[in-house]
Amino acid sequence: MSHQSSPKPETIPSPHLMTVTQDKPAPALKTTDNGGYLRPGSIETFVSNGLKAEDYYFDLPLRHTDSSCKETITVFARKVVSIERQADADKMPWLIFYQGGPGFQGPAYNSGWVKSASKKYNVLLLDQRGTGLSTAMTVQSISHLKTPQEQAEYFMQFRADSIVRDSELIRETLLANCTDKKWSLVGQSFGGFCISTYLSMFPGSITAAYITGGIPPMMDSLETVYKQSYKSVMEHTERFYKRFPLDVKRVKKIMKYLATHEVRMPNGGILTPRKFQQLGMKFGLSGGMDHVHSLCLQAFVQVGGPNGKEELSSLFLEEVATLQDQIPPIYAILHEAIYCDGPGVASKWTASKLLSGEFANVFGYSVEAFEAHEDDASKVVYFTGEHMYDWMLDDYGSLQPLKECAEILANHTNWPHLYNKEVLAKNTVPVAAVVYYDDMFVDRQCSENTARGIQGIQLWITNEYMHSGLRDSEGVLTKLFKMVNGEVDIPVA
Repeated sequence: MSHQSSPKPETIPSPHLMTVTQDKPAPALKTTDNGGYLRPGSIETFVSNGLKAEDYYFDLPLRHTDSSCKETITVFARKVVSIERQADADKMPWLIFYQGGPGFQGPAYNSGWVKSASKKYNVLLLDQRGTGLSTAMTVQSISHLKTPQEQAEYFMQFRADSIVRDSELIRETLLANCTDKKWSLVGQSFGGFCISTYLSMFPGSITAAYITGGIPPMMDSLETVYKQSYKSVMEHTERFYKRFPLDVKRVKKIMKYLATHEVRMPNGGILTPRKFQQLGMKFGLSGGMDHVHSLCLQAFVQVGGPNGKEELSSLFLEEVATLQDQIPPIYAILHEAIYCDGPGVASKWTASKLLSGEFANVFGYSVEAFEAHEDDASKVVYFTGEHMYDWMLDDYGSLQPLKECAEILANHTNWPHLYNKEVLAKNTVPVAAVVYYDDMFVDRQCSENTARGIQGIQLWITNEYMHSGLRDSEGVLTKLFKMVNGEVDIPVA
């Protein structure tokens, strides 16, 4: 597979930064140099919890590599710095954070690790394009695109390569007056994928990079990635039942009910057995198994008095809807596409094919098969994990209007490259990464395979944390900082 030979960026239009102060009204719509328009937004500054936050809205090209396209989108970013460092904030280095997903907005400004890092850095929390306060990527927001093909071409602009090019324009704007115009990067999960793209494209803009559970599987096929993922969620499911053995029967009961009844969700959608199985995604996060157990305990309610019939409770359905039905379109529809590195590669609904093929006997469910083993504790319902399926475009009401668009994206083969293996093999940027030993979301073995191709990366492999380690403990990022600073001795890959 060929790769771009140079990490140099394309020539792309400059961003426009709205600089309206908090106490002034926003201006009228403003025409940009490249003919687009920016929905106005102010820079709002506020102080809370010992932190000072400053909000920015940038007008950026929708298509960075197509100068003939004049359409722009808004990208939001929030700078956070500790109040105690305000006097010398202009002299402090910058640290930009990339969220997991894809499709989720940046974390709360007062998260534990943010508060700690803001004492040393100007921390920039980015709402990656299409998320949070950036131009939304929803069925509603793209309703002006009349055909599935137009929708698909729009979605193609929301992968890591576009996110990184957004970042470069933001860096050039915010660090324009800084002595050191480089910044450091932190990436959680998919955010680590973005960092690997950044290291491939613009290594000269980076002081250091810190990856938490997010080294992309560059050396492994998508089929390998998902085979490993299915095996991992099987192991996590077995741990769940070992922790809560009575849930073996509870889950069977829920699945049987869903298979024999049409269960309407609060938003009008239908809860199917296979959709319920997707709650296994929670197993890879701290507290996730306890959360699913709590759901199982409150699943049924008796209707019509002591001798009445049992139904799934409204509390259960509301909680499941909260967990599932707000799934961002980017997360569902582009999830497999984030692994497509270059022309000739298509995702082809890999997770769906494996589920109905090699793993059908494990994850498949039928009332008859499970009734025959109703009291057999070894015959369990396995949950699925972070897998996006073609049938989700039927089962999730919010995704149904994008079904044809998703099909086009799944079969698209002309993706641009995300990584430059030649550049990464000669990397000189200090990189420290934590790899979680039995990470259910980003496979450890695949991460190690990739790390061997990134010169100088330091790996910290641990079973002390789950995939949510950055959120769970300030110590994760603190240790990565120390690794780059040479304060702890970690082997170099």
